[in-house]
Amino acid sequence: MNSRERIAAALEGQVVDPVPFCPFLAYVWDFFPESVRSRGPLAFHQMIGADPLWRGAPCAIRSEVPGLELVQQTEGLDTQHECRTPVGTLRWLYRRSEIGNTSFLLEHPLKRIEDYKIQMWIEEHTRMTVDLQPIREFMAGDGREGLSLGMLIPRYKSAFQSLVEQHVGTEALTYALADEPEVVESLWQAMVENDRTAVRLSMEAPYDYFITWEDSSTQNYSPAQYDRYIGPEIGEWCRILKKAGRRYIQHACGHVRELVERMRDSGVYGVESLSPPPTGNVTLQEARKRVGPGMAIIGGIEPVHFLNLSEMELGDYIAQVLTDGQGGPYLLANSDSCPPGVTVEKFKRVADVVRAGNLR
Repeated sequence: MNSRERIAAALEGQVVDPVPFCPFLAYVWDFFPESVRSRGPLAFHQMIGADPLWRGAPCAIRSEVPGLELVQQTEGLDTQHECRTPVGTLRWLYRRSEIGNTSFLLEHPLKRIEDYKIQMWIEEHTRMTVDLQPIREFMAGDGREGLSLGMLIPRYKSAFQSLVEQHVGTEALTYALADEPEVVESLWQAMVENDRTAVRLSMEAPYDYFITWEDSSTQNYSPAQYDRYIGPEIGEWCRILKKAGRRYIQHACGHVRELVERMRDSGVYGVESLSPPPTGNVTLQEARKRVGPGMAIIGGIEPVHFLNLSEMELGDYIAQVLTDGQGGPYLLANSDSCPPGVTVEKFKRVADVVRAGNLR
């Protein structure tokens, strides 16, 4: 089997030898030696003997808002983004972490009810078009090998999760839902409608599997909120995809013990970036017991252990992870973003253990 065939077979629950090892290179990539980075991610996979799973391959949908102006200003580690519209301006403030090579949102844009109305104007004036050129370019490059999980919608995540992460924040959103439920839910429904349009248009993309950066976790919202706002929207995506013979895989990098069965029941085919404790809150064995043999699981290598274990210890750990992943469709991967301290040699160690079948 080539990598694409191996990954696809594993996702469908077929017997494969070896189990695909599909590294997640977010964050850690920029800390690899220049000699590695200069050759590109595909060459890295080939060098260590891993199977490329391209998470979030280019979205087929272009989202545009006529009359909207985006302005960015950076001062030191802080960057302010302004979204200027005819009915008002929204502002985000991010702070960069040089140690982690990432940025953190310090100030959400929706602070007052008037801000919700500005975002509503944006949703009402959003226009979606299909643009397959970025996909063609990707498939001619690294995407020519391995399997691509296409980004399903230009928002990158469900409407409610977007409100939680990008627009309001967990605490402020909870208060807003209590104080002004009609305003908040009207905006949410407009966002859901735009997402639905994007999903339908995405069926023109040449992907068999789709993903979003949903970041599922009960650290951000309650299971009841998932049932009310997130599950129904994603369930509709899954029904649209299933009708077209496609599948949806959900990026779930946080605490998902109380969510994995909900995902399965709404039609989600697989969970990606599942992490055991301490990063997550459910083991591979428990997750498999909860969802049964039909749901795909991608992940299992816990980030803290990946960072702290020695190369020798890592071999025994991977042996246990592979054992725990049995019982249904499974792809081995480090869960979600990777700590910058994880070395190229550790990735190669994982791949060697998987290929050799020598679990010690």
